[in-house]
Amino acid sequence: HELRTPLTVLGGYIETLRHIEKIRPEELRKHLTVMHEQSARMQRLVDDLLTLSKLETSPPRTQDETVDVPALLAGLKEQAEILSGESRHVITLEAEPGLKLLGSREELTSAFLNLINNAIRYTPAGGTVRLTWHTRNGGAEFIVADSGEGIAPEHIPHLTERFYRVDTGRSRASGGTGLGLSIVKHVLLRHDAHLDIESELGRGSNFICIFPPSRTQNARNPRSAGTG
Repeated sequence: HELRTPLTVLGGYIETLRHIEKIRPEELRKHLTVMHEQSARMQRLVDDLLTLSKLETSPPRTQDETVDVPALLAGLKEQAEILSGESRHVITLEAEPGLKLLGSREELTSAFLNLINNAIRYTPAGGTVRLTWHTRNGGAEFIVADSGEGIAPEHIPHLTERFYRVDTGRSRASGGTGLGLSIVKHVLLRHDAHLDIESELGRGSNFICIFPPSRTQNARNPRSAGTG
C-alpha cells in the first residue's frame, strides 16, 4: 500500500499527459511538481526499506569502531537546521566532551538522524528541539526532546512498528515513511541499547537512546574496540 499510492498517483499523471495534445506551461509545471514529489516519496520509502532489511539480516559485527558521538551530533545539528529552514526551530546541542561509543558510525548516524528529523517534522514552526548526549549509570544516553504536540499514551508502545503512524495524513504530508523508528529500534538492538519514549499531549516528547557501559568510551572509562 505504501508504494502503491504514490505509484498510482504518478501513473495517473503520466497517463493524463500522454493524452494532452497542448498544455499550458504553468499547468505542466504543476503536474511535474506533483510527479517529482511522488517519485521522491517512493525513493525515500525504498531507501528506508533497504536500510531496515540490511539491519535485520546482517550478521553481528565482528569489529566495532570508536565513534566520536559529539562530533557526529554537531554535524547532524547542522543538517537539522537546514531541514528546519523557514520554520526556524530553535535547535540546541549539549554533548559531553570525549564521550564516545563502540559501534557502527553509519548505523548510529541513521538512527540519530531519524530521531532528529522526526522531531523537526512534528514540532511547530518556532518550536524547540534539544539534543543531549551524556553519561548515565556508567553508560550513555542520547536524548531528542521536542516541544511538539506530544503523543497519546495508547500509541507509544506501537511507535517502533513498521508503518505505524499516529496521524497518517500528517505523516505523509511531512514526508515520513513510517519506518524511521523501526530503523532506530534495530540499530539500537545491534548496539545492545534500547529506546525509551516519554510523551504527553500538549507538552512534547522525549526520545531516549540508552547505551550500556560496555559500549561507552571516555577518559574515565577507556576501552578498546572489541567484538560487538
